[in-house]
Amino acid sequence: MGSIAEVLEVPENQKVERPPKTIFNHGFARTAEELTPILHEWVDRPLSVVEFQPYPNEFFKCKALPTYTIDELSLISYGRGDKFILDFGSHRVGYLSFHIGVDGVNIDAPARLRVTFGEIPYDITENLYPCNTWISTSWLPDEVINVDWLPTDIEMPRRYAFRYVKIEIIDTSQKFKIRFSDVKVRAVSAVSPSMMLDVESLKTNDEELAALDRISQVTLRNCMQTVFEDGPRRDRRLWLGDLRLQALTNYCTFKYYDLVKRCLYMFAALPREDGSLPACLFEKPKLSAASDYIVDYDALFGPTVYDYTVASGDVQTAIELWPTVLKSMQNPLLHLDKNGKFNPDASKAWKFLDWSKGLDTTAGMHGLVLFCCKEINKLALLISEPPPFLSIAEKMTAAAASFYDSSLRVFISGPDRQISWSSQAWLALAGAADAETCLTAIKIAMAHPEAIKPLTPYAYHHVAESLARCGGQEECLKLMREYWGGMARAGADTFWECFDSEDPRSSPYGDCHNNSYCHAWSCTPSYLLRVVLKDYIM
Repeated sequence: MGSIAEVLEVPENQKVERPPKTIFNHGFARTAEELTPILHEWVDRPLSVVEFQPYPNEFFKCKALPTYTIDELSLISYGRGDKFILDFGSHRVGYLSFHIGVDGVNIDAPARLRVTFGEIPYDITENLYPCNTWISTSWLPDEVINVDWLPTDIEMPRRYAFRYVKIEIIDTSQKFKIRFSDVKVRAVSAVSPSMMLDVESLKTNDEELAALDRISQVTLRNCMQTVFEDGPRRDRRLWLGDLRLQALTNYCTFKYYDLVKRCLYMFAALPREDGSLPACLFEKPKLSAASDYIVDYDALFGPTVYDYTVASGDVQTAIELWPTVLKSMQNPLLHLDKNGKFNPDASKAWKFLDWSKGLDTTAGMHGLVLFCCKEINKLALLISEPPPFLSIAEKMTAAAASFYDSSLRVFISGPDRQISWSSQAWLALAGAADAETCLTAIKIAMAHPEAIKPLTPYAYHHVAESLARCGGQEECLKLMREYWGGMARAGADTFWECFDSEDPRSSPYGDCHNNSYCHAWSCTPSYLLRVVLKDYIM
């Protein structure tokens, strides 16, 4: 297996000395529990046995080529040192099973196998160890199993996310070899195959856009389990910022409102003693808050409730969650100075926006908090409450002018006057200036050779939406074709956690083997195409 590499240092802004106490809301927890979905199951089988050959022009520098059919697999005997790779044709989430037959004189030793699950070619063409990462290597998708009695059926107990499965025969004995048959995955999701088929086709003749819409839906479906998971391989839990984008895409595709409602109540059940909400939570073994806290995710709870209320018409839930919405803004608003300008130094808490290296979040966080204030004001009107942040929004809008450099025609951030795509995006979405000014700022930043670009689809989404909302629909489509289309051209059948078209090994964690290649915050092309750009592409 090889050694596990020295663990890299956890980033400073993610170290937590002592998280605040959670004030558990049992009533909200019961509501969430009552909304737990029954997962749908179906069986999928591999399409072929493949081997990977070097292909320098491919994104991962290799390509899968068929070696023999699944029917032929059961006719081949395997012994010590043999291996084969199964291709299921596209991404799956579920439980693998197979039958092991035997050829030989007698079974005088266990069969020892290593089973590796691959979302991308690197997972099964390279050794996963050592893994130079600052997050746990226990997420790496391989198992060693010992099979004592043969022949037998094997049902692997853990759920995996994969397209490829590599089975290595570590050892049998000199007296027998083994054969494999009836390989299948019991796929699971809160979204059934029939629900997928019921989604109305995208109204376009553009094959590339239709493909992006289709991949988005598969990405979202595979992440929709008993919660909206961020990734079915890693981290397999519910994050608040991710939830907002998943929910927006769900509203225009599967329309599974109750799963969004469940997740909102799960967060509302776990406020911290200062009223803030955790950035993510654990569903099992029992509902509990993670120690992670992200200022921007806390603020985004209110807009997520607002989006849910508009989409579902469920005003009663918004009324019940209204106190939680107000409290979730307390910490973000504590970062405003006397002039209403966001000050990142007001706390050591994590301000995220994106994984892009060196990103200064000051201007982007100002835009995000202003955006949240305005969305919550709109939510207040839906539930007949007085808008709570009118004066704050007015003050923040005025303060946003301090980020604008009229000579450069862009928003700048921090003491080094950094130009980034994310700063422009969030200030544009917040309406910090008129649409023409914002669109010009985004386009100039995108063309600036030293501007900080996004790394993740999470940030790229906000850039794309800000373009379209400011009148740059064509630029939005161009960006979607370049970024999400780039993933599709690189072989993605679900969209990835991060993507750098120049570097297939790019990772926020130090090693791409610990990346997630079906990640829910990347599923928004369906939302952009079906909602934001709907009239334009038609």
